[in-house]
Amino acid sequence: MKNRTKLVMLFCSIYLIQGVFGAEKPNKTDIKQVKKTIITGERFTFNPVKNFAIYEGDVVVIDPQMDLLCNKLTIYFDSKKKVSKEAPPLKQNVKGGQITGKEDVSVKKDSKVAPMVGLGGNVGSIIAEGDVEIINKKDKTRAIGGHAHYTAKTEILTLTINPKLFTKQGVLLGRTIIYSRKTGELSATQAVLESDGVKAPQKKPNGK
Repeated sequence: MKNRTKLVMLFCSIYLIQGVFGAEKPNKTDIKQVKKTIITGERFTFNPVKNFAIYEGDVVVIDPQMDLLCNKLTIYFDSKKKVSKEAPPLKQNVKGGQITGKEDVSVKKDSKVAPMVGLGGNVGSIIAEGDVEIINKKDKTRAIGGHAHYTAKTEILTLTINPKLFTKQGVLLGRTIIYSRKTGELSATQAVLESDGVKAPQKKPNGK
């Protein structure tokens, strides 16, 4: 009886996770009118025991707030997670190649932010690997790098491996680029700001 109950719970978990993560790639109409998060990839793995999901191969995340493209996306779920009320302060230091600043003064700073890529409140962390590209739909900024790590507890997104941030002011390069989703503050180590009007390489939302 216990084994049967566990089996039923497993199938329910798989059904729920498939409801959150779309199985079909969105067309152009869906992308423009997207109101929920859709994640697609060539391969999908879900482990309800260890609480993680993996998308591999031409991964595309279409979200009302942002789009994310990468080769591999790993989502770690945390059912016992307690969301912190405040994000840890970022060090404001201009020495030693450290630069900090605000991404956009017009952005409202709110301690309550929507869940990263709309996945709900049970996400512990998200790791994106390989040709990572992040498009912020609100301020039209684009970021690229080889690796991105998001921690839900702190609402901090860290981009590494040759990261670049393309903004209206220019291109920000650094060893690491760190963005706080709660405060809107942006920081970079060993930073260099280029205002030569270089644009980020364009990728279609379907990952092609």
